[in-house]
Amino acid sequence: MLFEGRKTKSFVLGYDLGDEVSQISYLASDADMPETLSVLAGAELYNIPTTLCRRRDVNQWFFGKEAARRIENGDDIPVLHLVEDARKGDPVTIAGAEYDPVALLTLFIKRSLSLLSMEMSLEHIEAVMFTTSQLDQRMVEVLGKVTAGLGLKTDQVFYQSHEESMYNYMLYQPEDLWSRMVLACDYNLGTMSLYSMSLNHNTSPVVATVERRNYDELEVAGHSFPEDTGEKEKMQKLMDEDFLHIMTQACDQKIVTSVFLLGDGFREKWMPRTLEFLCRTRRVFQGNNMFSKGASIAARERLTPSPVFDKYVLLGDDKLRANVGITLTKQGVECYHALMDAGVNWYEAAAQAEMILVSGNEITMQKVSLTGGKPEMMTMVLDGAEERPERTTRIRMKVDMISVSQMRVQIEDLGFGELYPASGKTWTQTFDL
Repeated sequence: MLFEGRKTKSFVLGYDLGDEVSQISYLASDADMPETLSVLAGAELYNIPTTLCRRRDVNQWFFGKEAARRIENGDDIPVLHLVEDARKGDPVTIAGAEYDPVALLTLFIKRSLSLLSMEMSLEHIEAVMFTTSQLDQRMVEVLGKVTAGLGLKTDQVFYQSHEESMYNYMLYQPEDLWSRMVLACDYNLGTMSLYSMSLNHNTSPVVATVERRNYDELEVAGHSFPEDTGEKEKMQKLMDEDFLHIMTQACDQKIVTSVFLLGDGFREKWMPRTLEFLCRTRRVFQGNNMFSKGASIAARERLTPSPVFDKYVLLGDDKLRANVGITLTKQGVECYHALMDAGVNWYEAAAQAEMILVSGNEITMQKVSLTGGKPEMMTMVLDGAEERPERTTRIRMKVDMISVSQMRVQIEDLGFGELYPASGKTWTQTFDL
């Protein structure tokens, strides 16, 4: 008798890469919801200090909590600000030697991923989604270099912002929590980031937006409360008043269904008046792993999309806000050929197509805003193109984005067989979207 082998459990990861701390969540192929890696077995200690240190006498490196402990004891050379230094790109000097900051960040991420060995084999990881609070063009470049240096068994590695991770997390929650506006406060006693997610049910698919505002009013010097009890209570009372003012304005004339208080800054519950206000007509949750969990959910969605996401599209600062396409003739019938779709991340938007020009030396594309309006035409002139009879010029079109608002179109003349050899000419033009 033959038995069918049991399918090996696989995982997707959500890696929240922060300037001060990072987190890793994972979603198993047989699970509905993700879990977050704890740095201490049996405890809910999710934060991994984004820190390295090197021993003074030998080339030995430590990371995370062990590095933080050794730095506090004054034993080793601290290597802090890994994300910030990688963004800048300048060499980092440690004990008289220069190091590539991206290589240092890669070392930290590689070491932190080794913590997963107690939960899974890294060979069973199908996809990884990195999420950060600031995902601009430079951060995309850094993450691309980091990914190349990690030596992962999978090539399914993606990046997204905290805003998108919040969106992914919420769509896996009961719908009554996000049917209207959702607020999430991310706070670690420094600058507080307030994320607000709302839905426009008048569009199809429903358009979701996540906006972020930063507040410095709650920043605590040294990111720790005073040791003196009296001073601490006085400070927290003033902070509660400031926080109440911020949240009152955020909820003013809006229907807010749920509020999430994220980060260690809320651990001591110094905000009784604000909590009383928020809990009157809303559900309030406290935690600190929304973004890493949302990233792991997004990783699964990249591999096996679920029906709920078909009904919604997120428009954020790193998303295309217009559909781009071109009208072609196929088998005598005029039809629309999509090149790039609204709602995708600009750094992942790209297309390639080969086609034959009917006549002339112009190519006309059209863009349609996701929020509506008439199509807008974009024309590219191939100056200096070879003069040939109709339908005897074959071209290759490549389209990608060089920023969230600029599309690059590259055209290459492929000729037409032996009759009209390729000229080798290329044209490049950018368009504003």
